[in-house]
Order: sequence, then C-alpha cells, then structure tokens
Amino acid sequence: MIPARRKLFVGAVIIVLGLAFAAYHGARSSMVYYLTTTEFAGRPELRAARVRIAGRVVEGSVVKADGESRFAITDGTTRYNVRFRGPLPDLFAEGKNVLVEGRLDGDGILLASQVISTHPVEYKEKHPER
Repeated sequence: MIPARRKLFVGAVIIVLGLAFAAYHGARSSMVYYLTTTEFAGRPELRAARVRIAGRVVEGSVVKADGESRFAITDGTTRYNVRFRGPLPDLFAEGKNVLVEGRLDGDGILLASQVISTHPVEYKEKHPER
C-alpha cells in the first residue's frame, strides 16, 4: 500500500512535468528563425521552416494585382522573390528595409504570411544646420 504523501508527491511531479512539456512545446512551436537573405540561403535545413527574413525591397520589383503583392528582397548579396496576400504596411516602399515572415515554396518563392516595415537603426537629423 502506497502512503498518501507518496501519492501526492507522484501526482505533483506528473503535473509539473506535464506543465513543463506544454510550456516547452508552446515555446518551440512559436519560435521563428530571424535571418538575412544570405544567412537563409546558407541554411538549407531551414527551407521548410517558418522564418523571418530581413532584407531591402529591390527597386522596380513590386507588382500588385488582385490583392496579392510580389516583390523581391535582398541584403545586397542574395535575393529572394516574395509573394504576399494582404495589405502591405504603410511604410512599405521600394528600397526600404522589411522583415518578411513565411515559408519557402518548392519554386524558391517566399510565401509571406506577414510583412513588417523596418527602419534603419541610425538617426539622422532632418535639418542638421539648425
């Protein structure tokens, strides 16, 4: 016969392990790799993973039609074509930095589920002479 304290201890351990597994699984499923286009090209094991890729929108590459946008991003070395269905952010423009989250399809096109406009980390005064 198992004493009541031992049963309570075993029950508590099972609950703690279950919560730890749920937290680990939840954290792992929400993790997204953050890479530049060149870093992504160098990690073929991430081809099927959901990733966030930082790059600059290539000038002259933006095409919008039927609620879908197609454009290319690059970090100056590697270029990826992107397809995104939905409204683009207000600050989205050619030559600007963006962060694209999505998966690569079989044709090498990044199917974006989210596009985020970013800005350079450096600050420049509008009127430095003032």
